[in-house]
Amino acid sequence: MRIANKRLAVLFLCLLFLLQGTVSSAEGADHPPSAFFHLPVIEDDSRSSSGLKATWSCVYFGSYPSAEVVNSAWDSVDDYALQEGDLIRDDALYARLEAADWQTDILELDGISYLRIGLDRAPASGGTREQHYRWDYSLPWHYFRIQPVRWRILDLQDHKALLLADRMPDCVPFHGADADTAWDRSTLRSWLNGYGAEANDLKADYTGNGFIDRAFTPREREAILPSPCRNPANRDYGTGSGTDTEDCLFILSNEEVFEGENAGRYGFSPGRDYDDPAKRFTSTLYAKCRGAWWSPVDAYAGNSFWFMRTSGYTPRSVTYICDFGYIYSKGTLVTCDDAGVLPAMWIDLDKAELTDAGETVSTDIIRTSDSLAASFPVPDIGNPVITADDTVPGGCFTRWNAVAFGHYPQTEILRKPSTDGNSGTFGNTEANPELFAKLEAAAGDSGSEVTIGSRKYIRLESRWFRCDPIIWRVLEVADGTALLLADQCLDCAPYHTEYRDVAWEQSDLRSWLNGTLKGHTDVYGARSFTETAFTGEELRSLMVSAISNESNYYYGTGCGSGTRDRVFLLSEEDVFHSEKAKKYGFRLSDSDADPGRKMRPTAYAAARGAWQSVNSATAGIGFWFLRTNGYTRDNVVYAGEKGYLYNRGIPVTCPDAGIVPAIRIRLGLSPVIRVEDISTRPD
Repeated sequence: MRIANKRLAVLFLCLLFLLQGTVSSAEGADHPPSAFFHLPVIEDDSRSSSGLKATWSCVYFGSYPSAEVVNSAWDSVDDYALQEGDLIRDDALYARLEAADWQTDILELDGISYLRIGLDRAPASGGTREQHYRWDYSLPWHYFRIQPVRWRILDLQDHKALLLADRMPDCVPFHGADADTAWDRSTLRSWLNGYGAEANDLKADYTGNGFIDRAFTPREREAILPSPCRNPANRDYGTGSGTDTEDCLFILSNEEVFEGENAGRYGFSPGRDYDDPAKRFTSTLYAKCRGAWWSPVDAYAGNSFWFMRTSGYTPRSVTYICDFGYIYSKGTLVTCDDAGVLPAMWIDLDKAELTDAGETVSTDIIRTSDSLAASFPVPDIGNPVITADDTVPGGCFTRWNAVAFGHYPQTEILRKPSTDGNSGTFGNTEANPELFAKLEAAAGDSGSEVTIGSRKYIRLESRWFRCDPIIWRVLEVADGTALLLADQCLDCAPYHTEYRDVAWEQSDLRSWLNGTLKGHTDVYGARSFTETAFTGEELRSLMVSAISNESNYYYGTGCGSGTRDRVFLLSEEDVFHSEKAKKYGFRLSDSDADPGRKMRPTAYAAARGAWQSVNSATAGIGFWFLRTNGYTRDNVVYAGEKGYLYNRGIPVTCPDAGIVPAIRIRLGLSPVIRVEDISTRPD
């Protein structure tokens, strides 16, 4: 066939690309390879917590161990954490690999290469940590097929492409020792690029044995471009991130993922206040075998977390993106051994031989397990709405959707009508002598809990309280889940029983809320909040949330590590000074008395000791703990009765602060009833 002109030649090359799926730098080609790919495409999508979805072109380039060849007895990774193609369950092939004559740790069999890993590569805790690869120590070897690596195209410029791995291919600590370091002197940088001992602080020599050497042939390495890596300081903490470098392989920085001008172009939702599906990634089975953790949380099941090259709050820490796509700028230790590595690189499109790998869409990672299919109606609820109104104090008001979910003691049943005139101030009461007598008779010696009809009642000393539905404000709806905040102070207890430095992760209050507290029944009671508030069916809806504990906004006080909790308190960041607070319906400034931060204790919380104002302007309103430490770590921030935030805090042993729990639930798994909206607009 004769090509008549240049336009037909271009059409012919496009057709050839579509048929073969391969772009190579054919000598004399008229059309640049980049024409066959596209920049990330950003579109609106209501399913995403960020409201956006990104679509990336993908290519195959290089190869690396990925899928494991196993026999029928293999059970090292939870099924929900596996992707299609991760396992090659083939007894015959497994037997051939076991019987093969391995001269090195790489073997070619029927034209396919395999890598074997011995027990010397197994972590000491490999069989004991949950959500980690379970090593079978009776087997001397594990076998992995070496397969093409899939990459997302983040950028295209002048015959160059910026590629980011579509999954975490490996798991390696950012640095090999617990010491001050940064990207430029880290062992991870040296390992990725195959640098010699002079390139890192530990003098570890990766010459010829780095990721670049193992993943790419010499010809492929010629297409990888040494590229400048900017390493600005951590914006939140001011920690230096080392000198700028020039590397062939690198990992992304805070600037490139969420706070720089290119983050949006690369397909990520700019900003830190979203649990961004575009930042969620899974790890290969090989990376899991090497130590990568995977999430058990329903909506993010199987996702892993990944390092960035920006330092954290100290020079011994490094930032990371967690399983649900949120940036932890405070970071984790540089020696963390179960974070995935997500390599990136710039390549020369005129030299690289790339194979088309279709597209990746960010919302495809949003999971709804078949075993957790919705079996109850999902209420029609949405995010808070802030409305400008010059007629109300502060010039605006917030309206939250509200739901009823769970039950907790709230209304006091009185033996006779109250005569102190404070029944309205101290929460709901119901004068019911007949019911009170029934409760006393039914209790006898059986304890402090009685059920009459379908209602449960709890005795506190000589007083009885009815367990009423808990009313929650809806702070956020995303990915089939809802973040809920109780609309009242439901209980009263100290943040911690001992006056000392304590962060949320070690606090007695956290343990009591989540049912893990040992002892202190004289302070918190015999049952945890979770045990009292939710049935077994309702507990099925409660999600384990990853909780970020950022430092105090004013004083810089450290607030400990991140935690994973079913029940938690909001943080300073959640209720003021951040875009997240605005999204949740709170005012950003602490110069305003935010009515959305005013909370009334229930009658039960008041009986448990919760303080309430008797001032006519704030009658019945209490104050409530946040989980952020105050000006010192033996203090904790609180919201006062006027709606102001007190960042300096109050001692952790304070006995009369209210408890306002927060939870995230998966909608549709148990009954959630829509009730009347909650608004800060004055009546």
